[in-house]
Amino acid sequence: MKILSVNLWFDKYGHKTLAQLKSFAHFGYETYAATIIAENQMLKCVIYRAEYPNADSAAGNTYTLTEETSQTLEKEPFGTAYFGAFRYLFDYASDNDFDIVYMRRLMSKIAYVGPHFKHLAGKCSIVYEIPTFPFDVPSNKLYALRDRLEMFVYRRCKKHISVTSCCLYQHGKPDPDWLLFENGIDISNYTVHKVPPLDSDTSVINMLMIANMQSWHRSERILYAMKDYTGTHKLHLTVASPESDEYTSMQKLAADIGVSGMIDFNGFLQISEINRIAENCHIAVGQLSGSEYGVMETHAIKHKDYCGLGLPMFSTCTDTSFPADYPYYRFLKDTDADINLDEIIKWYEQIRKEHPGYRSEMYSHARANLQYDGYVSEILKRLRERK
Repeated sequence: MKILSVNLWFDKYGHKTLAQLKSFAHFGYETYAATIIAENQMLKCVIYRAEYPNADSAAGNTYTLTEETSQTLEKEPFGTAYFGAFRYLFDYASDNDFDIVYMRRLMSKIAYVGPHFKHLAGKCSIVYEIPTFPFDVPSNKLYALRDRLEMFVYRRCKKHISVTSCCLYQHGKPDPDWLLFENGIDISNYTVHKVPPLDSDTSVINMLMIANMQSWHRSERILYAMKDYTGTHKLHLTVASPESDEYTSMQKLAADIGVSGMIDFNGFLQISEINRIAENCHIAVGQLSGSEYGVMETHAIKHKDYCGLGLPMFSTCTDTSFPADYPYYRFLKDTDADINLDEIIKWYEQIRKEHPGYRSEMYSHARANLQYDGYVSEILKRLRERK
């Protein structure tokens, strides 16, 4: 049995694809990952073989990612080279007897895939994942048009898709046959570090924020919270986020309000680098979207990252990945209010007193509850039912 996972944003979300593929490997699949990389005037299609010597989800982080094959195409007007790029990937899956082609949301590029779906469906099962539904708040009219185009093409191709899965938030209304899921992680990416020291009331509190900054994420709220902090601790924030217009705006805002000396803007970091940084962190900054955008619920991967890393987190959104009484997820109910770091730090200091082994406890929760095995099991069940 073989699966090919297509992720056009493998450079940013490859760890998610590899975490999913590890679960498929756990169920006995040979696992492959594919992406399309735009380089200057060329498109490069790449297919990797992902091998997990021990697919047991509790095993160490041991996998190899080997380039299996590739093809380079010249870009053409209106992006039409993507027709050929997807045909190359799907022909590879057809010619090499793959059982499943799994596609992470293609956005508007689904327009180049539609003509190929019928051919591919005759050879293998197709799984189409929508990682956020309803879609994120569009930042402009062009993005909104892109979302409508994707759904327009999707509806016309749906008959060829075996399973559509979606990560639901904002009380959206998915199709009744969609498989709802929450994002997951691969626990072997994380290490149970010792609890970092906090020797005095003036020690540095190190915070971590993983983000893919967009305006509706309201990441700037943590900067104002740091500015308004009145406690005795020193504060330091590490930001791990791909660079974007919002990322640049955050850097400028930090300088304008006088907190830039307390912040390291690191750009995009691989999970292995984040794991190393987290060793000395105390608290994690979760989703900070406000109710003015209607974002009251989340299944953010970063919350699961924080749990695997053993970092108590705070967020202005509910996250059903954690029980309502989970002691290490602080839900800030008044989502439009200023974030009070004085209270959050007191909450963290109480955790250290009452739960000295909190890092191990969080890692164990992530290992037992936050991996992809349950989701992959549901996909395979639905595929069996269709046969």
